[in-house]
Amino acid sequence: MRFLVLSIDHNWQLAPIPQITVTPKMAENTTRLEAVLRRVIADRGVDLICEESNPCYASVAQMLAYQYSPRIPWRNIVMTAQERLEAGIYEASLDRPFDEVEIPPDSGNVQTIHHRIPSDDVRERFFANQSVQGGSEMGVKSILVICGDMHADFVKHILEESQFEAEVNHELISRKDWVA
Repeated sequence: MRFLVLSIDHNWQLAPIPQITVTPKMAENTTRLEAVLRRVIADRGVDLICEESNPCYASVAQMLAYQYSPRIPWRNIVMTAQERLEAGIYEASLDRPFDEVEIPPDSGNVQTIHHRIPSDDVRERFFANQSVQGGSEMGVKSILVICGDMHADFVKHILEESQFEAEVNHELISRKDWVA
C-alpha cells in the first residue's frame, strides 16, 4: 500500500450546508480542495479515502468519493469522544493551548494558532492505524489520507515507520496555523 497524506484546513473540508452562509473565500477554498482531490484521485489511482472529519456533516471528499464512478470507498478516521476517553486523552483535546494573533498585524483579522500537545501523537497513530486497517481490509493499493495540517507530517512518519510508502501534499496550506 502507498499513502498520500493531504494536508488541509478543517474550515473548508465540509460540503456546503444550505443553512450556513458561505463567504466567497470559503467557497474558493472548497473549490480548490475539490480540484486537488480530483487531480490526486486521477493521478494516483486512489482506491480508498481516509479522512479526519466531523462525523456530523458530509465532507467534500466524502461526497466526491460517493459520486465517483466507480465509487471510491471513504472512511472517517477521526477519534470519537469515546475513543479519546478510552485512550486517556479526552480532556487534553478540550484544553489545547492556543494563541490569537492578528494577521496581518493591526487588521482586526484574528487568527487562532493551536499548539501541539502530547495527545496529538495518540491521535495521529490512530489515523495511521485506521488507514492501514481500511486498506488491508479492502485490499487496496493507493490510499489518500486527509487530515489537518498539524498532523500530516507526523502521520506520514508513522506510516513510514511501519514500512509503508508515504508522502505529504501541503499545496493547499499557505500559512501554518499551529506550533510545535
